[in-house]
Amino acid sequence: MEPITTALAAVSAASNAIAFIKARINDVQSVADISQQIGTLFDCQKKLNEERNKQAGVGDITFKSSIDAVLESKRLAEEMQTVATMINMRWPKPADQPSTWQEIVDHHNQKLREQKEAQKRARQEAARRSKEIEETIKTTLLVAGIIAVTIVLFMLLFATVAQSSAEEIVL
Repeated sequence: MEPITTALAAVSAASNAIAFIKARINDVQSVADISQQIGTLFDCQKKLNEERNKQAGVGDITFKSSIDAVLESKRLAEEMQTVATMINMRWPKPADQPSTWQEIVDHHNQKLREQKEAQKRARQEAARRSKEIEETIKTTLLVAGIIAVTIVLFMLLFATVAQSSAEEIVL
């Protein structure tokens, strides 16, 4: 998918999620009822950031597309701030505790960290297994080589003994 198309799809999905949250914020009983839309917002924000980072590395990006990406990102940030305010007003917290939105963001960031750590552990485990398989193959080849050399040496020994017993030993 082209960067512009991906960015437009992300903006469209974010707009739909924001509209749903704004329409339903007073009807829902808990944040869990709108968690899917909040997740969509975070995913869209991530997608826009990824697209903007991809564009930063490409040499033939037009000035207009880079401006559009920045403006869409800013607009999404403003809308997310509006959603944050609405959620905090709907589910207020005491002043000495983090806001409901901050708890959501902290939870989201924690899950992202856990996901990255799990991916890192999976890569490390795959590398360990690969190295283990490589070592097993090396050991197997070494043992097979030693066995082959031993068999060849025994065959040479038997051939030499057979040849020497066929000749008469003259003293």
